[in-house]
Amino acid sequence: MMKRKQLLLLSITLTCINLFAAPVIHKVAVKENLEFLEAGRKERMDLYYPADPLPGEKFPGIVIIHGGGWTGGIRNADREVNIASNLVRMGYVCISIDYRLANSGNLKKYGKAFPVNIQDCKKAVQWLRKNADSLHIDVSKIGCIGGSAGGHLATVLALSGPESVLEPEAPYPGIDTSIQACVNLYGIMDFTGSKLPVCLPALAKMVMGKSLQESPEEWQSMSPVKLISPGDPPVLQLHGTADKTVDYHHATVMKEALDEKNIYNELILLENFGHAFSLQSCKGKPLPPFVRQRVLAFYDRFLKDLTPEEAAERFAALEDFEKKNPAVSHYGMLSLNNGKVTFSDAAGVTISGNSGEKLFEMAYNAALDKALPAKIKDLKTGIPVAVVGEVNENGAVECRQIFIAKRFANLISGQYGILRKDADKWYLSIPGKKNSPELIIPESAELFICTPVKAEKLKPGTKVVILQARDYGDLRKITYALFTE
Repeated sequence: MMKRKQLLLLSITLTCINLFAAPVIHKVAVKENLEFLEAGRKERMDLYYPADPLPGEKFPGIVIIHGGGWTGGIRNADREVNIASNLVRMGYVCISIDYRLANSGNLKKYGKAFPVNIQDCKKAVQWLRKNADSLHIDVSKIGCIGGSAGGHLATVLALSGPESVLEPEAPYPGIDTSIQACVNLYGIMDFTGSKLPVCLPALAKMVMGKSLQESPEEWQSMSPVKLISPGDPPVLQLHGTADKTVDYHHATVMKEALDEKNIYNELILLENFGHAFSLQSCKGKPLPPFVRQRVLAFYDRFLKDLTPEEAAERFAALEDFEKKNPAVSHYGMLSLNNGKVTFSDAAGVTISGNSGEKLFEMAYNAALDKALPAKIKDLKTGIPVAVVGEVNENGAVECRQIFIAKRFANLISGQYGILRKDADKWYLSIPGKKNSPELIIPESAELFICTPVKAEKLKPGTKVVILQARDYGDLRKITYALFTE
């Protein structure tokens, strides 16, 4: 009898501990440049996942689709890194993907970018479900999100079911492509209506192979507003009222269409904000905190089956965590730092600060240049350079350092331009400026020629300037860097 009472008391205690346990804020882990498409495809993805799953714990999966007018953009831009890092922190597994763009190579091979681009997005969903066990993913809970062109593709992905003609045949035949929750960030929703971007006609033939006038039926098949049917997943839309690229009219028209078909949806219009924002900022301007909160709460409701109160509690825990850990609360920010190599091999480089703290790990596909000392006589006219120095009253630049770096000149913290020589004087031709400032090059000025270098060639103690880096919250990885002895 005593033993049964003890067991009952233990059960009640454990239940109470579970009920009052603080929400878990996960550590972010990243694997980059992974394959997820057919063999030989150059498009890749980055995988973001909780580094600390509990035994048996399952997470929803999220496909992140980058923007760029269907012709450009990258999967690890600041917006995508910001979205993924925030979601992983709250217990989601994310993949940020490449897809076939409307560039010359793909147009020559496929004739147009649609529907092969959306088929790549569907393959990403299939990849998540195929690898669900190893990734701790709940296959019944898959969401998507995208911005601009990515917002359009994410919404098409969510609203075009298995019965559509957009389903891919390979490499994952028979695997479900359905989506359970979609977030559209300022994407075009209706190609057959009004208020289309001024640039759209120029993109039309690249994206669809035909203009709007030549093939209205095909363009209609690309319009999310025309794809809505009963049973579609919930959709959250966010759009800035000052958006000059995609008019917020697209979001309001889409909401009306979703309401008409009784599809759950939410619309958040951000007053005085423009195009291309993440969950926390728009072109350096902070967004209201409720933006991130509403996106996370939306996914919590439809992919974690949580109440609004539970979602609010989780978000409060996230904000408290970030307040207590400011060093790991920034996502997707570009960084500029000086440091020294403390470890280097063929797989990567670790950079530490002057006081020994670990600053960066190198992404294995990062672009590295070593800045080698050179002499003034090595300067040639017509080459890209970055000049570090002071500008005097006459507009002349008094140089301290000149970096000759075709790949990296515009990333260095200095005056960027094209080096020109007129008689015995050097000038810096700066893009967008009519007058070229004269360069004053004293004997003390340092000149560096930047050449590509492999990670294993860098020795511990080598000085490094991080030109760009990706900040994932728990780790920062070099994108571009310069090294000097």
